Amino acid sequence: MSVWDRFLGLVFAAVYALRRAKIGFLRLDLAAVVAALIAIGYAVYRGWVQGWDWPHFLVVLGGLSMVVLILLAETRRYVVFRARAQPATAGGAELAPEQKIFVRGSGNFEVSHMQRYLAEVPVVFWTTELADHVLAAKVRALRVLGVGVPKAERGWWYIFLDPPKVTEIVDGELCFGARCRPAVRVRYATDKGLQAVYLSCDDAEQQRSLLSELRAKADAAAMRRGQSKERAATRTQPTADSGMS
Repeated sequence: MSVWDRFLGLVFAAVYALRRAKIGFLRLDLAAVVAALIAIGYAVYRGWVQGWDWPHFLVVLGGLSMVVLILLAETRRYVVFRARAQPATAGGAELAPEQKIFVRGSGNFEVSHMQRYLAEVPVVFWTTELADHVLAAKVRALRVLGVGVPKAERGWWYIFLDPPKVTEIVDGELCFGARCRPAVRVRYATDKGLQAVYLSCDDAEQQRSLLSELRAKADAAAMRRGQSKERAATRTQPTADSGMS
């Protein structure tokens, strides 16, 4: 990861913390954008009336930089992910059914018909007996003097990955905060369109095991789909006798 990526990782983590925290119904990242725009407007007004000097320029530049970085963090989903130029071979062993590994995840988690985007939260990953992947994230909502994550978001949040719906598995590196970790990006189809979940690992060995598990189940699902299509095509092909009758 470049120095710029590491800088963005720090900024994105700070913006995500602001986004998750609220005062009443007001998200703190929106409050920061409003405050920056007010400061920019005031600096422009004072510069127009009194003449421009360095403090005015610095306020405008700082305010615009803050707004751009907040919008960039939202667009990039608060994480910096760089795919490897040469995809790594999985190499690790597949997980046994129900065997759990502990990673960190970023994506759209759901519970009780509610959905939240969570970034780099602790995640328990396992594969069921039916070969579906489960990602369970534990949210601990810190709230002090009315400022912080709402209590309603405490508890377990989930992503259920159906291997036939997985469209892409990419390995790389992810930066969030002060840390950069080996990671895997998984794109998958949902009723709301394509979504992505990022799973960051403690080390390269854990990343290889995760890649092996995801790719093996995705390949098996693709093979089953191919066999089903072949059987369907065989059933619909006219026989020689029916063609002559």
